[in-house]
Amino acid sequence: MERSWTLGDDLITSDNLLDGVKFDDLILAVHCSSREVNRASVHAELSEILAGRKQDMMFLLENNMEAIMAAAMKGRE
Repeated sequence: MERSWTLGDDLITSDNLLDGVKFDDLILAVHCSSREVNRASVHAELSEILAGRKQDMMFLLENNMEAIMAAAMKGRE
């Protein structure tokens, strides 16, 4: 079954909008993707991981914008 990634369907308000990054994630990325292991390669891999996480977050934000605004308006009427 395909997920819709929408609040009230297959997401709830306590779900993460932005996934975390563990040290293990970064270490594995550097290990697998960097020819040399140095400060620059670690920074580069972290930047790449964060860019992917941000892209996912922005998708979730835009896909759920109406539901987010509606939930934020509750009790303001």
